[in-house]
Amino acid sequence: MNSPSSRPRIVLVDVDGTLVTYANELPSSAVEAIRRARRLGHRVYPTTGRSRAEMPDYLWDIGLDGMIGGNGSYVEHQGEVLLHQHLSREDCQALVAWLSGRGLELYLEANSGLFPSPGFRDAALPAVRAYAAGRGHAGADSVTVEEVFPNFIYDADLVRDDVNKISYLLSGPEDLEAARQAFPWLRHGSWGGRGHDALFGDVGVAGVSKAHAADVLLEHLSASLEDAIAVGDATVDLDMIEHCGTGVAMGNASREVKAAANLVTDDVEEDGLAKAFDRLGLLG
Repeated sequence: MNSPSSRPRIVLVDVDGTLVTYANELPSSAVEAIRRARRLGHRVYPTTGRSRAEMPDYLWDIGLDGMIGGNGSYVEHQGEVLLHQHLSREDCQALVAWLSGRGLELYLEANSGLFPSPGFRDAALPAVRAYAAGRGHAGADSVTVEEVFPNFIYDADLVRDDVNKISYLLSGPEDLEAARQAFPWLRHGSWGGRGHDALFGDVGVAGVSKAHAADVLLEHLSASLEDAIAVGDATVDLDMIEHCGTGVAMGNASREVKAAANLVTDDVEEDGLAKAFDRLGLLG
């Protein structure tokens, strides 16, 4: 075991593929590591593409100091909202109309819930099964949309002013490029399962990043970048891994993320997060 960290650290932990496995299983080793680190005075924040509505109680029950959500659009510390960058009602309305006109089913990601378009359940089934297979789901070929997205709120108004980002089904890479051309003032990306295949596009406010969210949180805590540790596995984690004083890549991370990290730990399914905490001296 490494010697204990000499000062309290701010630990930013990605969720999918880092805190939980691609099958959405939470390793007991990760739970114990986070609880032990917090008992020693370190602070731990899930830093994720998920919105607050996608953070179930069993994750909060670990004991967390807040969260960074929406890939950096939302920052919360001990119940206090420090940042919330969300789409305007006008942009939301225009995006929903444009995506619908292109025949692309979508869902809105807001802290208040996840709101799918009427045809998403049926149209998304092939992509959802590919996504589940990529995340190691044992019954991926028979999984339903409801199993992968259990928190959907159907038949809701799709024009809202609290949307962190919109995810939509991709029929091909040309959809993503067309979205960039139609809405150049917004931020565009894509996501999938293991291997990060592009199954879905997403669009949100420009300037949103996990690195910027880290700066907002650290300023509030009067902490420096040198106090911050970022742990992740995907390309969207790259900016915070490069930005923070210490960057950690999971064993299942992409090659690019591993190259940028100060430390490469084991796979998420092999207690990688707990081993990283140990090697960094966060466990005493």
